[in-house]
Amino acid sequence: MHSTRETVYTHDELDALLAPRSIAILGASNRAGSFGERTLRNLRARFDGPCYLINPQYTALGEDKCYPDVSALPEVPDCVVIAVPREKVRDLVAQCVAAKVPGVLIFASGYAETDLPERLEDQHALAALVGGTRTRLVGPNCIGFANYAKNVCLSFSEFPACTPGPGAIGIASQSGALAMAIAQGACAGTPVSHALACGNMVDVDVADYVTYLAGEPECKAIVCILEGHERPDRMAQAAGAARAAGKPLIVHKLGRTAKGHHAAWRHTASEAGSYEDWQALFERSGAILVEQFDRVMEVASFFAKAPTAKGRGAAILSTSGGACLIAAETAGAPGVDLPQAVDPAHARVLAEAIPAFGYPLNPYDTTAQVISDPGSFAACAGALMADDAYDTVVMPQIQAYDAATPRTATLDALAGRFGKIACNVWLTQWMGGPGYAEAAASPHVALFRSMDACFWTLARWQERQRRLDSEAELKNAGD
Repeated sequence: MHSTRETVYTHDELDALLAPRSIAILGASNRAGSFGERTLRNLRARFDGPCYLINPQYTALGEDKCYPDVSALPEVPDCVVIAVPREKVRDLVAQCVAAKVPGVLIFASGYAETDLPERLEDQHALAALVGGTRTRLVGPNCIGFANYAKNVCLSFSEFPACTPGPGAIGIASQSGALAMAIAQGACAGTPVSHALACGNMVDVDVADYVTYLAGEPECKAIVCILEGHERPDRMAQAAGAARAAGKPLIVHKLGRTAKGHHAAWRHTASEAGSYEDWQALFERSGAILVEQFDRVMEVASFFAKAPTAKGRGAAILSTSGGACLIAAETAGAPGVDLPQAVDPAHARVLAEAIPAFGYPLNPYDTTAQVISDPGSFAACAGALMADDAYDTVVMPQIQAYDAATPRTATLDALAGRFGKIACNVWLTQWMGGPGYAEAAASPHVALFRSMDACFWTLARWQERQRRLDSEAELKNAGD
């Protein structure tokens, strides 16, 4: 169904497509709500390079010249977006191939996902047109993509606005809607570098996207939303590229059940494959497999920000004894240690800063006195970040209110100073309340929406590092 080539595309082979310097919209229109009109509007909101409009029905659209076909353009554009009905697509792809256009994006649906033999042939025809040429094709049945690092949004749908920052995440997804669902984390402060959807994958596929993101400097961790792939070896290659680039790969695999298999086929004509086989592949490849979709973004954000794990424990620093209990009970299940501070000087700071009605041992209960004495929180956080017993400091966020927001900035500054990471566990049910966006955007603070997700991620972080260290030792021994 999809391309049967043995190797993934390189970063250079996809750069013109995914980071185009010039773009043409084939099927441009000024009709409100049409794919051509919406694509142009979305593109011009960010992109400042040449944008050519193609539609033989017009000589101009507003103040923009309109060309009859690709061959009439003043230059060969890096990428052509085909925003026309399915029946017209094949001939237009052939024109792009003849003109040696490096990249083509197809929105139209109604191909192999319909399960109709003649539509399957239509999809095969598209693959045959670009096979062996320099033209790389995304789609069909694709919502498009956004490259925030290059200010390119090629879609008829509205991708969220985002400016990549420290700890930015790159998204590679077969489903456009799920790519956007994750990318909307940017609206709450989580940096995103790319949101790439590939649809039916007749040419460029999700493995190629992962490989491309491995070579993108703005992307610090990669999310892969995988429905299925007929060449698992290419997914293994992509995971290897991410690992070689030092970029954690976080995978959510759809189609784990019989119904899921069928849904994957009807969505993007993807063979879901055995979930157990995919589990084994990603384990061998060093990827992090996340089964809960609503956990993907926070796991990825953590890994995008986290330094090298040292295999040490976690310190819990809370203003609530109840939250301390939740943390202590949750940490044990995935095997995260909660040791005591090893430096006597740090232990003294904690004993002096925490009142007698608090608890000066891990988990550390500072009590609500930090409201009247904010300096006590900073003293405790500084002692814990400096102590060699800990890889991280976990702060349960009990309430969202302005007085608590500066604590995140304190943890962020200290984590950056000591080369560690802090975790803010958002226990309050006021999602998006005061301090939420600040925590999401902080380069040295990871935001979690549950204690379980936090400690599950910490355990995977340490496990992953142990595996990388073990592999490095074996390689050095062999050398």
